[in-house]
Amino acid sequence: MVDDDGGARLVRAGQLLADSWRGFWFDNGTEEIAGRLAEAERLYDSVAGRGAPGDAAPAEAEVADGEVVDAEVAATIAIGRSTIAAFALRLAVDVDHDLNSGWDWDDEGPPLGEMEWDEDGATAALADQSVAAARAALDADPDDPLVPLQLGQALAWTGDREGAVAAYEEALRRDPWDGTAHECLAQLEVTPAEPPPAGAGDPISRRPYGFAVLHEQGRISNSDWFEERRLFGTLSAARADADACLREIGDLEREFLDGMMKLELEIHRPGRPVTTYDLIARVPDAPDTGPFDIDWSGIPLDEPLESPLPPGRLLRMDDRACFYGSREPSAVSH
Repeated sequence: MVDDDGGARLVRAGQLLADSWRGFWFDNGTEEIAGRLAEAERLYDSVAGRGAPGDAAPAEAEVADGEVVDAEVAATIAIGRSTIAAFALRLAVDVDHDLNSGWDWDDEGPPLGEMEWDEDGATAALADQSVAAARAALDADPDDPLVPLQLGQALAWTGDREGAVAAYEEALRRDPWDGTAHECLAQLEVTPAEPPPAGAGDPISRRPYGFAVLHEQGRISNSDWFEERRLFGTLSAARADADACLREIGDLEREFLDGMMKLELEIHRPGRPVTTYDLIARVPDAPDTGPFDIDWSGIPLDEPLESPLPPGRLLRMDDRACFYGSREPSAVSH
């Protein structure tokens, strides 16, 4: 285990990665992404000791003061480093060298061997680093499809079709409903098996951790919505983030709130049905202008989460990377 300070550094590193993802999504502030990735790497190094991205993720890792980092912390760091490397490759392809031919990292994979258009070879080393970091983190969380998908995209960029197919298939083994992994295989002319029926009623949490998800959607135009899911190891932290989202709305009239924002709380407990609460529906009709409050009565906020999600851990859910912790105020405009 890490102490509170180490946990806070892991959470901060994850928030920097979330900020980077938002920069890609909005195509705004991409000039700041490299600095964020470097800071996240330094934070991971400060917790786990310095190691190259391609080094195997150890079950235990020495930190500077002689303490030992446990397997869960090492896994969080390995997954974070894989994400840093994946984002660094994306930054080089999309922004620094403008090699993107129209494909979307969030919803599909790169065309096979697209790196051949990089005449200066500027992305080759970054692709190798992404492959190495993903392989190092591949077994860190055997239930999550995030790292296999990152591996598949890096391998596809380099032209390794066989390796990319294997990685995408591993992502689908972990989450048969991942739409991006299906699309990536289709691009490589592989037809994956149809996912099993999701089942009726509340879905069962397949994760070994207990955690809360704050699912936020904000309108950014008449037809477009921004969407993200933030992860928390306690319900109280999720509540604080939800309350902050509502305070940020300001003096919006209540009748327009439903059309501007959607906010749901999901509670995941290992092997139990996922419980979902519509938080906007819990905002009283009065007062008729913000700031607004959520009626939290009836939501079991005092019940601890069994096997809480480790601080700073990234997960992939509902076809998106999900980051741990609250976002910075005003990171999304409603």
